[in-house]
Amino acid sequence: MHLLETENIGDIFGLLEILEDLGKPVDIATLDDSLDEERTTLLNLLNDAEALGLVNVADGDVSLTGDGSVFLKSDLTERKVILHRLLSRIEPFSSIINILKNAEDGTIEKDELDEFLESNFPSDDPENTFRVLLNWGRYSKLFDYDMDDETLIYIP
Repeated sequence: MHLLETENIGDIFGLLEILEDLGKPVDIATLDDSLDEERTTLLNLLNDAEALGLVNVADGDVSLTGDGSVFLKSDLTERKVILHRLLSRIEPFSSIINILKNAEDGTIEKDELDEFLESNFPSDDPENTFRVLLNWGRYSKLFDYDMDDETLIYIP
């Protein structure tokens, strides 16, 4: 199971824009040479973009998918709608949405969420996993977070 590791959503956008500018599949090594990123960061970006269905990685080449192209041509509001759809189909977002939908008040406390993530999606850095989930979930309007109550809130 691949957990998203890219905390800054804009990094994914930048990757997609570079691929669009190139206009054809590009070798990962060539992409690595043209970016000012560490190799691990690039691989995380590629893995996350592929998990979202925005890029295809095959035989060492990277290319935009149809969803990736549509995403780039969309305005900010449409991008959020697209990410909402894409994220709701991948874990752990789909499970978290189900938990929130089934909760009587549409919320889950951070402690409960941390337990759920630790049990089902273990990570070497649980706080980073939480930040990544929160960034992507809030941006795409899957859920919100009340920092005072430390509660994740479902957005229908």
